[in-house]
Amino acid sequence: MFGNSYKESPHRLFLLDSKYSWSKFGREAEYVVALYLKSMGWEDVRMSRGSRGPADIVATCRNAKWFIQVKASGGIPRLKGYEVKRLMELAKSKNGLPVVSTYQPFGSGFNTGNYSILFYLLDGWQALDPMEALGSGGRIFLPP
Repeated sequence: MFGNSYKESPHRLFLLDSKYSWSKFGREAEYVVALYLKSMGWEDVRMSRGSRGPADIVATCRNAKWFIQVKASGGIPRLKGYEVKRLMELAKSKNGLPVVSTYQPFGSGFNTGNYSILFYLLDGWQALDPMEALGSGGRIFLPP
């Protein structure tokens, strides 16, 4: 039914439509992450226009502010050096945390069916729990 593209990898099902692209997949992942945070009770969740800045999402709850770069991938997400630098500078200048969120077909975290959402503090790659952050000021790490 789906041809060889589907057999190679299940996430390619999205790409069978010639109008669908990796950039659209990435933008949709940003929406999924933003909706997840909002549904968990984060007070203010804003997406960047056109996804052009260092942070795709700025999310706040109580005293916490996360500047989030979303990386969506069918495999291992790629984060470029200049993206890391810009995100860390932005978070530092605004008194927030630089966070990377991954949206991948494997891993633990919040499961959306075929994909999982995970959050990591950029300086050290500690896993973050957005639910725990609601009650603690934003810097909660998941146990190893």
